[in-house]
Amino acid sequence: MQDAAITELTELVLPAQANHYGTLFAGQALSMLAQAAFTAASRHARSNVVLAGVDNLRFTAPVPVGQLFIIRARVTSAGRSAMMIEVVAGREDPQTGETGQVAQGQFQMVAVNEHGRPKKITAQEIST
Repeated sequence: MQDAAITELTELVLPAQANHYGTLFAGQALSMLAQAAFTAASRHARSNVVLAGVDNLRFTAPVPVGQLFIIRARVTSAGRSAMMIEVVAGREDPQTGETGQVAQGQFQMVAVNEHGRPKKITAQEIST
């Protein structure tokens, strides 16, 4: 069973996810990064969550078709209803094992009730 403090998603980059350069389209990558942040925040808050903002998102290297896009997300801070999620992404060539970091950013997620309004989350210890 996986540690709830860290969420990891891995996806093979397919041609349908690529841009005209044959690498992962940034919009597709952003969607996957947000999905990882959502999962980490949901597991931390044990509640529905929504994306409130993205800070300092940087794409530093491309991910070619056929490589793995690996995302790690973890809650770095939490307030009454908001949480900051650090998301780091890398690539791995499944043929050679070569790896490298390709993106990093901070996602602010907010726990919400059934009416979409901010909801207090239960305080949980955050792993460092």
